[in-house]
Amino acid sequence: MATAELLQQIQTGNLHKRILPQAYEAQIKPISETLNNVDINVEFDPKKHLAFTPDCLQTVKRTTMEELGAVCDDQISDIGVSAPFPLFTEEAVEIMRAEILREEVFSQWARVSFNSTTGLDCTIRGYAKPTCPFTYRAWTHPETVAAVSAMAGVELEVIMDYEVANVNVAMRSEDEAFNQKVSARRRSSLADKTDSDIPAVVGWHNDSYPFVCVLMLSDTTEMIGGETLIKTGSGEIVPAAGPAKGKATVLQGRKLTHLAALPVGYTERITTVTSYRAKDSTKPETSVLKTVKPENNFGSMYNEFYPEWISYRMKVISDRAIAIGEEFERRRSNGETFDKDAAFEKLKDLQAYLQHTWKEMEVTDEEYAAHYSKK
Repeated sequence: MATAELLQQIQTGNLHKRILPQAYEAQIKPISETLNNVDINVEFDPKKHLAFTPDCLQTVKRTTMEELGAVCDDQISDIGVSAPFPLFTEEAVEIMRAEILREEVFSQWARVSFNSTTGLDCTIRGYAKPTCPFTYRAWTHPETVAAVSAMAGVELEVIMDYEVANVNVAMRSEDEAFNQKVSARRRSSLADKTDSDIPAVVGWHNDSYPFVCVLMLSDTTEMIGGETLIKTGSGEIVPAAGPAKGKATVLQGRKLTHLAALPVGYTERITTVTSYRAKDSTKPETSVLKTVKPENNFGSMYNEFYPEWISYRMKVISDRAIAIGEEFERRRSNGETFDKDAAFEKLKDLQAYLQHTWKEMEVTDEEYAAHYSKK
């Protein structure tokens, strides 16, 4: 059972997990200062800032769920994962970096990653709309969403504002980066490793939301590794290359068990992740909260995250309720006999979705204990 102290910490935004000012000064501010000449007041313009072209659909490899041996009834696309593709221009990436790395963003929104071993790895969630208008507009612009949808093979929409461009930051000193490269040179291939041997940023997991798009904001020239590894239906481990700066990958992460392999040799690694569901609310919507709710993720702010979760779920329920009503009215207008069994199934599905909405917000004693152990 959660203690009063722990509940207070969670409900007030896990303030005890903020990035210490001295850590920002030492690690982030020097990078931010190199971006002082970047104008963050620029309006996002897809003609200038979007690097995606329709040619990507022919030139960029997209691996299907069938090829991965992972076909399932509730997938929302035949596409499982894409190779890296150009999404934003260099100018757009530099503006995003300049916005995100400001001290006011870090002091309010950044939290130590729940799996950080150094205290320098952090996550920044929910910040985009209130503090970074270029970044928010870049990800939510219809042409950007259309580009991500095209690569994903299904029309998508951002699941909620809180999940726009969530940032993962990892920092290493130059000496540490050099030593990593010397000791690593990557001990040959990943093929020689078992599931449990692979060093990971995040271990084997499924995402909370149907689709994600991961964008790299750092120069990866000196980085070794950092692939996304996907476990196929047969248990084989398939690597999907990590993106270079300005490039992105899409992944049907809710349905694919995957791992973010630990890269070495970098001094900074900054990625942003935006999550999506199918725009058609009648398609399967299998989201869960295991990796993102405030009781499990220090970066999710209790008073901001949960209201958005409820709002988007109620929109889906509303869309589905309207669709059910329209379907049976259409059948009646066509002179069809009323199908009570079909109506029962649709209404039960709607009820199950509503129940799942609040069940996902429940927190087990084990989850509270895990959160407390990370205190």
